[in-house]
Amino acid sequence: MKARFLVLWSVAVIAAAAAFVAHISLRHHTVQLGYEVGQARRVQRRLIEQRRLLAIEAATLRQPERIETIARGHLQMDVPEPARVVPALRDRTERRVAGRVR
Repeated sequence: MKARFLVLWSVAVIAAAAAFVAHISLRHHTVQLGYEVGQARRVQRRLIEQRRLLAIEAATLRQPERIETIARGHLQMDVPEPARVVPALRDRTERRVAGRVR
C-alpha cells in the first residue's frame, strides 16, 4: 500500500511540476510576444509620422509658385510667345493650344 501511495504521489508531483514548467514557459512566451508587439507598434507610429512629414514635404515641393520661381530664376525660363507655340495633335479632330498649366 505504501509503495502504491509513493508511486501515485511521485506521479502527482511530477505532473504538477510539469504543469508549472509549462505554465511558466507559456507565460514567458506571452510576455516576449507582448514586447515584440510593443516594438512593432513603435515602429508603426514612427513610420506613420515619417509618411505624414513626407506627404507635407511633397505637397510643398509641388506648389506652382515654387516651381515657377525655380523655372524663372535658376533655369531662366519664361512663358513662350503665342507664335512660338506649336500645338501637338491628340486626335485628328481635337486641337488644343498649349499654355499655362492650371
